[in-house]
Amino acid sequence: MTATDIKTVQSPQKLVAAPERPEYVASEVREPKRDWSLGPVTGHRITVVVCMSLGVLVLYQLQGFLWPEGRPAHGWFEQAWSYGAILWLSAVVPGLMGLVGLLAFRHAERLDEVRPIPVLVCWRIVSRGDNVEALTGTIRRCQREMARTPLFPYVIEVVTDTVSTCLPPPNQDLVYLAVPLDYRTPKGTLYKARALQFALEHSALPDDAWIVHLDEETQPTSSGIKGIARMIGEEEHTGTPRIGQGAILYHRDWRTHPFLTLADNVRTGDDFARFHFQSRLHRTVFGMHGSYIVVRNDVEKSSGFDFGPVGSITEDAFWALVCMEGGHRCRWVDGYLEEQSTRSIGDFVRQRRRWFQGLAKVALFAPVKPRWRISLGINTTLWALAPFGLLYTIGHLVYGFQVDPWIRALANGSFASFLTLYILGLRANLAEHGITGGRAAGWIAAQAVLLPVFSAMEAIGVLMAILKPAAGFHVVKK
Repeated sequence: MTATDIKTVQSPQKLVAAPERPEYVASEVREPKRDWSLGPVTGHRITVVVCMSLGVLVLYQLQGFLWPEGRPAHGWFEQAWSYGAILWLSAVVPGLMGLVGLLAFRHAERLDEVRPIPVLVCWRIVSRGDNVEALTGTIRRCQREMARTPLFPYVIEVVTDTVSTCLPPPNQDLVYLAVPLDYRTPKGTLYKARALQFALEHSALPDDAWIVHLDEETQPTSSGIKGIARMIGEEEHTGTPRIGQGAILYHRDWRTHPFLTLADNVRTGDDFARFHFQSRLHRTVFGMHGSYIVVRNDVEKSSGFDFGPVGSITEDAFWALVCMEGGHRCRWVDGYLEEQSTRSIGDFVRQRRRWFQGLAKVALFAPVKPRWRISLGINTTLWALAPFGLLYTIGHLVYGFQVDPWIRALANGSFASFLTLYILGLRANLAEHGITGGRAAGWIAAQAVLLPVFSAMEAIGVLMAILKPAAGFHVVKK
């Protein structure tokens, strides 16, 4: 099915509906084999074990070189300083949960066997409308990928603050929802959450349609479309459809911005780790990304996005907890969507600052019972210790003492798990470009060598959020 085969709307007063007897065309796009497996043993899991083992071994060797004769601490000041090594343990809990998620994760198999589904799917793109190039690229990518992998009838909704982004043909599958400047929600919600609430109120989608949320630079792939079709086909028969989320790759500007793409590989690794772990629990204990959310329209409407200013910074995580409180659950979606990294270190740091501020507000003020907020609150608190752990590490290089073996072992394991996230994320992004084996060795070496730099960039973002929080919503350039 192509874009011309479905009914779409050009105004929210008309109803969007799938054809009664859709005649689908099977996808001719074949997915490359991303991993090998022999029962429970997979290349991915072997990579996790190898990365963890090598990471711990190298750390012990490096520490032996830097502090060959660490002396015991004497006096109250040296004793107090030595106990600062406890800061290194802030990553133990999230690192352990991430390791469980990584070992449980398997790259999708048999995606080519996914059958078409007669369910309307809406690609909902939210954009301020300033970056017309990025927005246009995402719309055209949706059209191209749906033509290549036509597994469901679809419509593309573009929710924007401006009305000047209407594209020339082909545009019969587009619906524009322009948010009026004077639009206000009852609770005074701001930014993206305001636009999402407007779309919820004014979209003509039927309640049984499914929505795939995209940022303006988030683009679908054939594997993502197949994973979405598989998930919806499974959830439609449950009676209580869950909310889905999958992994996102950041390789689109790989050649233009290699440094920042390497810095963002941890996000793909974290998708395989903590976010996959929470999907096994069917509860969003770490929140949600704002992109690659797959949700049925009636489920989204049951909670809405009118959270007020306090819920407008990281509206995705706020919304996820409200949904969990309302009895909805989450699951994993196979396949990938693509984004691109920030284009400057300054935007990278400001992006992390916004995330930290927003998640802290979610943990403190989300209108849900404490049991839904406590996990996110603990992880955000541990994240807040990261810059202080980094500063202590720098100080320990010149003023170090013997560290208790158990602290050293846990800290090394935590740091090795952090390295593993980057390597696994890098591996998935390289695979999209067909870069494997020896060709990937240089990138892996660069990823490992630059890890302290990326850790410092992440920590600076958190430190800025603590010492100089932003007043508004910083939109990064991509």
